[in-house]
Amino acid sequence: MKAKFFLISALGLSTLFGCIEGDNYVRFNDYVTMEAGLLPDTMILNEPYNLQIRASAPNGCWYNVKVYLDVKSDSAYFFSALATYENHGEPCTQQLVTHDTTITITPKVAKTHLMYFYNPTGDPQIRIDTIYIKAE
Repeated sequence: MKAKFFLISALGLSTLFGCIEGDNYVRFNDYVTMEAGLLPDTMILNEPYNLQIRASAPNGCWYNVKVYLDVKSDSAYFFSALATYENHGEPCTQQLVTHDTTITITPKVAKTHLMYFYNPTGDPQIRIDTIYIKAE
């Protein structure tokens, strides 16, 4: 009976210790660089427009790159990109990790729309584009 208990305990502990990451393990989510394609100067009211956005992370330790849109009002759009960084102490491969996204926006009010793009490494960090909306 004691041998069985010892064996089960040993298996349980080895599984637990196998799941605990070493001292060099790092994992976190953070903002990454984002670029928008050409934006129109003017949009027509109630017509859909596709915005092309590319998010990129600097090396192969990054993954799960995603672009987010937070609509703050009927004319204010906040864009950002997040990714996950994970490393077990090994060198990161020197490759750019990218994710392309198309976001469709249909202006519903005939007033100036503001597009805010957050870029953590930019100067300034928040780029603001103005798009005028015409009713036709």
